[in-house]
Amino acid sequence: MTDPKTGPLTAKMKMSASCPSHSRSDILIGDHELIIDEPVARGGTDLGPSPTQTFMAALMGCTNVITNKCAHDLGVEIDSMEIDMEVDMDRRGVMLTEAIDIPFPSITMNIDVKTNATDEEWNKVTDYLRKFCPIAIALRAGGTEITENWNLIRN
Repeated sequence: MTDPKTGPLTAKMKMSASCPSHSRSDILIGDHELIIDEPVARGGTDLGPSPTQTFMAALMGCTNVITNKCAHDLGVEIDSMEIDMEVDMDRRGVMLTEAIDIPFPSITMNIDVKTNATDEEWNKVTDYLRKFCPIAIALRAGGTEITENWNLIRN
């Protein structure tokens, strides 16, 4: 599929991993290397975040990028953003004790944003975010409840 204005509508992401141990993956993504590892307590070497931590970090990164894109598209300025996250994880699956349908039942993000946007303008930004953040969309489709607590700090 191709859009005459923007080009291809789909893209392939290619990456590779070398797995030097049962817990560590050295992942090559373009010119970047990412080490994903387990903590020492779980038999790893703690050289990087765990797979689940990496996944949740991706949600925070995606929230930042897509929020800023949405704001720009709507003419809203963002001076800065800080995100704190708390994730409830059902560990029965990763512990191999029981197969579960929803490994992350709930995620709460407390997000501080410095902006001059009105409440009405900001509500449009967050409506866009919920429509376009691919990681949040995938998590919600899998049954995760994501709560975003926005704290607007006016300039």
